[in-house]
Amino acid sequence: MSRFIVWGAGELGGRVACALAAEGRAVVGATATPARHEALRAAGVTPHLGPPEPTPDDHLLLALPGSERQILAISALAGRSAPARVVLISSTGYYGTPTGDVREDTPPGDDPHATLVASAEQAFAAWAGERGVILRTGGLYRPGRGPWPPSAAGAPPPPAPIAPWPSSTTRTPPPPPRRPGAPSAAARLPQRHAPCPTREAFYSAACVILDLPLPRFERPLRRPLARYDDSRLRADLVPTPAHPRWQEALVPG
Repeated sequence: MSRFIVWGAGELGGRVACALAAEGRAVVGATATPARHEALRAAGVTPHLGPPEPTPDDHLLLALPGSERQILAISALAGRSAPARVVLISSTGYYGTPTGDVREDTPPGDDPHATLVASAEQAFAAWAGERGVILRTGGLYRPGRGPWPPSAAGAPPPPAPIAPWPSSTTRTPPPPPRRPGAPSAAARLPQRHAPCPTREAFYSAACVILDLPLPRFERPLRRPLARYDDSRLRADLVPTPAHPRWQEALVPG
């Protein structure tokens, strides 16, 4: 049975690791500190401190936060062959501030953050080759993280442009072989499906639920809103969204 390694078993990677372990798979969760090790071990994940050493038969998920850390990790892995399947959790920040339709082949933005994200992806693609998959995700939120805390603390959220949050898209270095492994684990992550809410819609709904004053918003952006095409993600990974309607994510289960 293939071993799954999650390098960066934190907010996102830790959930993937625990989901795989719940299926009875052999999972290693690599972290920079031992803070999460007890929880990982309780979920059936073997904790590992520091960089892992994947073998050719392993499946590796790189869920390290920040492109700088990703570049360092890829540099550390460059001396060995890529494992059977390797996935990089990237960011829709790759596109900068896009307008109109956004697809996997849309060029990267030209701002510093987009350039850094693109550099991490390029290093990954050069190392992983056909065994690699890149997932560009938008905001990944949960209670206590993301846009919810200011509202939950009882304070109305700050003014924000009326713009949608991006949905997830995917890029795979060609040709992408269809194999089970880390991509199927990533497919079980909650995905944001159309219609994607604007910040105005999200914060207004949150304030109604929390019985807070409705927030004020700046005038709409003076540019066309970006529309993220996630059709390849749906076709390749067949994700099952945890919240098909975004409003459901605001209400505790």
